[in-house]
Amino acid sequence: MQLYAWDYFRLHSSQRLTTFHFYLVISTVIGTGYLMSLKGDIISPLGIILGLLLSFLSFIFWKLDIRNMQMIKNAEDSLKYLERQLNLKKDSEPHILQIFCYEEYQTERLKQSKSFWPWRTYYSYSACFNLVFIIVGFLGFVGAIYSMTLTLAQ
Repeated sequence: MQLYAWDYFRLHSSQRLTTFHFYLVISTVIGTGYLMSLKGDIISPLGIILGLLLSFLSFIFWKLDIRNMQMIKNAEDSLKYLERQLNLKKDSEPHILQIFCYEEYQTERLKQSKSFWPWRTYYSYSACFNLVFIIVGFLGFVGAIYSMTLTLAQ
């Protein structure tokens, strides 16, 4: 049973990173196409399409990431359940051999230690990925509006 849960976790965590990597690649290609569309007079309306496409893809990949995250969370919960069956005791925190339980404990402690400085604040994968999706989606939308104003001004 442990192997089944571990394989499930490994599959979906790998899938999440691969999906995000693909998102970065496709966003870079679309962003480059958008910048190239600003150089030409005839193809500037293409910037509207590419900007909106970038925003749309950011939304779609964000939704895919949420689904991958849910599947990873299910696997983590299964593995934590199996770890608790080991009955390893250690004061108030999980035993270090209970990797998923111990990681959850440490993460909760890190989340509570807030800092004014952004580089000292704890960020989860989800928070970082969401920030990228928001920024790229916003830039795509702003780019589409900018291209629209350029097209209308011609």
